[in-house]
Amino acid sequence: MNSPPNTALQRTRSAPPRSPLSFKTLGGGGSVLAGALSVLLAFSCESDAKRAPVVVRNRDYIVARPIRREADAEHTLRVEFPYGGAGYGYASRVPLLDLNSINIPGVTFAGGRTSVVGEATIWLPLTPEASRRLETWSAEHEGDYLGIFLRGRLVAVPQIKGSFGGGIPLRVPSKAEGDLVISEVRGGGVSP
Repeated sequence: MNSPPNTALQRTRSAPPRSPLSFKTLGGGGSVLAGALSVLLAFSCESDAKRAPVVVRNRDYIVARPIRREADAEHTLRVEFPYGGAGYGYASRVPLLDLNSINIPGVTFAGGRTSVVGEATIWLPLTPEASRRLETWSAEHEGDYLGIFLRGRLVAVPQIKGSFGGGIPLRVPSKAEGDLVISEVRGGGVSP
């Protein structure tokens, strides 16, 4: 499994993903049996999901596009940065990465996040070819921005501080939104 990048995207390194299983026993005499059955069912579903290839049905569900502050021949799509007072920039018409670039079975919460309160970060590991492409691009575009579009909306614009690859962190407003995004990614870019 790919590990999170260094500080090239100004993100913190997180612990490796933990098991996505988190449950409490039901109490009473049947709690052990119910808990054991839940674990077996969850592991069964998880292993099937990892083995089954995912058909990408909407490659534009997640797209990463190079962004510059000034327009040029390649960067012509004006976009408002998603942070208050951050201004705007110009995105490339040609995406650098899309959903086909992501190693879908590896998508998970960064650090194995299980808390339901506050923002969450999803780790989007890249395929080897996409990781090389991102590493080459980021090495040549220090100071530029990488626009991350989710469902067609610009949601993050980290500034490039050096070469990186492996994957992309995607912050979402809550764990519930993160669960939805992970489910849709695993559905090939649509709600399963």
